[in-house]
Amino acid sequence: MTKGLGPVTVKQLIAYCGSPKAVWTAPKRKLLKAPGIGQHAIQLVRNSATLMQAERELNWCQDQGVEVLTYLDAAYPHPLKYIHDAPLVLFKKGQIDFNRQPAVAIVGTRKATDRGKELTEQFGRMFSQAGLNVVSGLAYGIDIAAHRTVLKHGGMTTAVLAHGLDQIYPWRHRHKAEEMLERGGWLSEYFTRTKPEAMHFPARNRIISGMCQAVLVVEAAEKGGALITARYAFEQNRQVYAIPGRIGDPYAIGCNELIRRHIAQLATKPEEVLEGLEIQWNPASDPAPQLALELAPPQEPLSPDESKVLNLLAQGSFTIDQITDRTGIPISRLNPLLLTLEFKELLRQTPGKKFRRVI
Repeated sequence: MTKGLGPVTVKQLIAYCGSPKAVWTAPKRKLLKAPGIGQHAIQLVRNSATLMQAERELNWCQDQGVEVLTYLDAAYPHPLKYIHDAPLVLFKKGQIDFNRQPAVAIVGTRKATDRGKELTEQFGRMFSQAGLNVVSGLAYGIDIAAHRTVLKHGGMTTAVLAHGLDQIYPWRHRHKAEEMLERGGWLSEYFTRTKPEAMHFPARNRIISGMCQAVLVVEAAEKGGALITARYAFEQNRQVYAIPGRIGDPYAIGCNELIRRHIAQLATKPEEVLEGLEIQWNPASDPAPQLALELAPPQEPLSPDESKVLNLLAQGSFTIDQITDRTGIPISRLNPLLLTLEFKELLRQTPGKKFRRVI
C-alpha cells in the first residue's frame, strides 16, 4: 500500500532487512543503505496511516472469506513467483489450490464469433476433463465462454480480476462468478474499492500468463488484451498457442499474426496443447492428471535473467546452448548465473550437461 514502491523494490527491501516485519523495525540508517530506497521512501514506509489501512483490509478479507497470499507463502501460485514483476500480494476467494494441478489460460476477443465460442467449448471441455485449471479474465466473449464450459463439465476454473474482490465486473457475469467459487475461484492483486480502470487490465494479464504453463488464444483482432497476454506469456517463457483463422476474418488477424511471428504455436485440437504440456491422458481410462512438479518457491528476489532461466526450465531440461538461445542471455553471463541458481538450490545439472528446475 506504500505509494511509489513497486514489487521489485519492495522484494529487495524485504530481502535486505530479512523479513517484512524487520522493514518496520530496522534503524533508518540501515534502510538508507537498501537498494532503491531513499529518505522519502522511508517516510512513506513508516507512515502509521498505511498500517491502519492495511489492518482494515485484512479485517475485511477475514470477514469475507478472502485469503491473502504473499509471494513468500507456499500457497502462492508457484510459476507466478518467478516472473520479474510478480505481485507482492494476491487476494484469493474460492475453493482451489493453485499448485495441485497444471493451469492453462484460454483468452480471446470480447466480440467472439459463433465459431470462436464453439472452439472454446471444444478446447475447454477437454482441458477440464484432463484436470487442468482453466484460467481467464471473466470478460465478455471468449473469457466467459471458457469459464462456462469448464463449469458445465465439472472442471476447475479461475478468474483473474482487474479490480478488488468486493465487486464483480462485468456485473452481468456475477452469477457465473459466484458459481465459480465452488469449482475454482477469483484472484486479484488489487485492494478493495479498486475500480476496474483501463490501466489495470494489461497488468492483470501478466498474472493470467504468469500463473499458467500455457496460454491459448482462440480469437483475436489486430489489437486487444488477448495479444497482450500472449506477449507476456512469450516473454515469461510460457507455451503460447493460437488457433488459426481465415484470411480476412477480423478476429483471426491477431491469432494468425502470433503464429506468423513465431510467438505462438499453431493449435488445431486440444490434444496438441496437452502433448506440449507432456500430459499423457486417455479420457476413456485415465483419471485426471495431477501436477507432477512441486516447484520450490524462491526465498529471495530473483533478477530478470534468473527469472527468465527458471521460467524456461519449468518447461523441461535444457543444455546451456539451448538456454542461451531461448533466453537471449549471453553465455558469458549465463555460466555464473547458472552456478548462482545451483547454489540457491533452484536448479541442478543432470547427465548430458542439461539443467532442470528443482522439484
